Amino acid sequence: MGAAMVWMVWRALQGLVTLGDLALFYQALSQGQSGMRSLVDSLGQLFVNMLFLGDLFDFLALEPQVVDPAEPVSPLSTGAVRFEGVSFHYPGSRRLALDHFDLTVPAGQIAAIVGPNGAGKSTLVKLLCRFYDPSAGRIALDGIDLRQLRVEDLRGSLTVLFQEPVQYSASVGENISLGDLETRAGEREIAEAVRAAGAEEIVARLPDGQATLLGKWFRGGTDLSVGEWQRVALARAFLRQAPVMILDEPTSAMDPWAEADWLEQFRGIAAGRTAIVITHRLSTAMRADVIHVMKEGRIVESGSHETLMSLGGHYARSWARQGAAGVLASV
Repeated sequence: MGAAMVWMVWRALQGLVTLGDLALFYQALSQGQSGMRSLVDSLGQLFVNMLFLGDLFDFLALEPQVVDPAEPVSPLSTGAVRFEGVSFHYPGSRRLALDHFDLTVPAGQIAAIVGPNGAGKSTLVKLLCRFYDPSAGRIALDGIDLRQLRVEDLRGSLTVLFQEPVQYSASVGENISLGDLETRAGEREIAEAVRAAGAEEIVARLPDGQATLLGKWFRGGTDLSVGEWQRVALARAFLRQAPVMILDEPTSAMDPWAEADWLEQFRGIAAGRTAIVITHRLSTAMRADVIHVMKEGRIVESGSHETLMSLGGHYARSWARQGAAGVLASV
């Protein structure tokens, strides 16, 4: 554009074009350049969108790897869980998240699983829910391989609280009732779930109780703290009366006082059900019937709190470090 303007100015100085011709040329050149820039930008954006569409079509073309068996077996209802020589690595990764992992949780037992980050604790939850199938080994529910069960039947036998529960922009009652879509829970059932989760005071402080709209997406919504949202998620999990209950870091966002209050109620809540509690807090784990310590995808220690303390191993050392501070928060 600079070269073209120099040329036009030179022609104007020679008297070959008028100043009006020069102004018209400048305006036409500027508009043409702007239009070309817009065209190039649009072509670039079109290319980017085509890349996204390519990813979308690749995703839609994926075939599910977790499917129902040709001849499914009906599940029992005792809730016994067993991992037998399970190895697993995530797609695209060669690192084993679980390495010849063995674990037995008898029906009706409360089992706590502790260990450092990356030990594979959350992975075993995903495998038990059959989000993935193990690379090797077998996972059984009531003695039946999970791959012999319909996915819907398996997941109907589980109630799961994940480490980062979803915060629905809906009323308190609706947030909790989403824990069991097949059962239309009434106010009494929701109130019982709220009590089980230790969230009665939270709901009582809300302006409209169970009818209070949560979240900030809609006008008039009330936001909660992280710990209060966790209590609502716990209530959602407890509403679902499944034989196996899996809680991933259920007290991570609770202060020590709230945790102590909830733990006093937990054994009554879990009565008659198999409970697997994954936690970094030893103050939570010590209330379990059996504590399993994981490291590098395997169980390295198992036993009651007293037994593990007498062994003087990983659990005992972690307890000593936390107990020295008076706050049992991580392992």
